Amino acid sequence: MAWNHRYTQTPPTEERIHVERVPVEGLTCPNCGSDDIRRYPIANHLGPRIATTCQKCLTSLKVERATEADNWPPFRSVTYDWPASPGERAARDALLRELSDNS
Repeated sequence: MAWNHRYTQTPPTEERIHVERVPVEGLTCPNCGSDDIRRYPIANHLGPRIATTCQKCLTSLKVERATEADNWPPFRSVTYDWPASPGERAARDALLRELSDNS
């Protein structure tokens, strides 16, 4: 897929837009023991991410940056994969330190 395909999409034809939660094989929830684990895109305060979550108890097993193969977000900036600027890295590191101190 070329970079410009993310900018030349047609409007959706469905009345409601939905996200497919793809089953993940081989994982078990450490909280409830369920094997109904799904992977799907989310909008996160740190930017677009892919979440892996137990569907029974909603325990979040993993939240990771989306890859190009995930096609998330659908209108991803061409600079999305560029390294963060020094100011952005400092702010992100401070936020992550604060979050880890509060847990």
